Amino acid sequence: MAKFDIISAAGRAYQTSWSERRYLLRLAAFPFLIKLVCLVLAGALAGDGNLLRFYLIMVPAYLAEGWMLSHYVRFLTLGQRWPFRPSGDMDADMEQFAGRLRGVLSGMIVYTLINMGIGLFTAVAAYYLAPYMPSAANEEIAEVPAGIALFSLLSIVFLFWGIRLLWLYVPFAMNQGARGYLHTLRGFNTSVYMIGLWLACLLPFFMVLQLAAALFAAPVAAAFGADAGNFVILFLTVITATLKGLVVTAGITYALNEIFTGKRS
Repeated sequence: MAKFDIISAAGRAYQTSWSERRYLLRLAAFPFLIKLVCLVLAGALAGDGNLLRFYLIMVPAYLAEGWMLSHYVRFLTLGQRWPFRPSGDMDADMEQFAGRLRGVLSGMIVYTLINMGIGLFTAVAAYYLAPYMPSAANEEIAEVPAGIALFSLLSIVFLFWGIRLLWLYVPFAMNQGARGYLHTLRGFNTSVYMIGLWLACLLPFFMVLQLAAALFAAPVAAAFGADAGNFVILFLTVITATLKGLVVTAGITYALNEIFTGKRS
């Protein structure tokens, strides 16, 4: 079972993200704008609850976010900053550029596939479980068939184990395969550590988002209408989601480094 120090990894992630805030601001600017535009389009074109359409519209945002996070992983592990700056040694530069390109593209693709997989799973689960969920149009809840109940139970078990798949893009961004990553992180107890680290990196941003929404969204909605208030909430959500993604990625990267090397960063 893989173990790591949750507090150390989370603290190091916050420390590095703060100290490199200027670099991360440049790195995150384009993905932030892409995600904001995609969410606005998704709200307009997939507002009827069509999850598959929503996730398809979000593909450019996932690619841009995967690009950003892959570059951050390579900075954390190899010290490589974006953009690439040649050293003057043509052979060494081409070798390094090829390695960076392979890692970033791999991380982008895997990150996008992970999010599309989440979307597909969510859409399938919503389709089959909708008749058995309470709603205004469905006052009487039908009895859940044994097959659906078994599917739900197995899904919970898989999701608990599969939490490690959410960060499969990290080893790919480092030009490593999935086999070593999954073998090292085998066992259900590893999920407890990863969930703990995820929560340690997530909860502060969640609380900040709630506070910011209460301070800004309601006054804007009162002054300019509900649509303006909703856009403020969306804007704040994208900001916090981007920051959270960077910090969580840093935490997981430091945790993996501790697991693979046996040394804390």
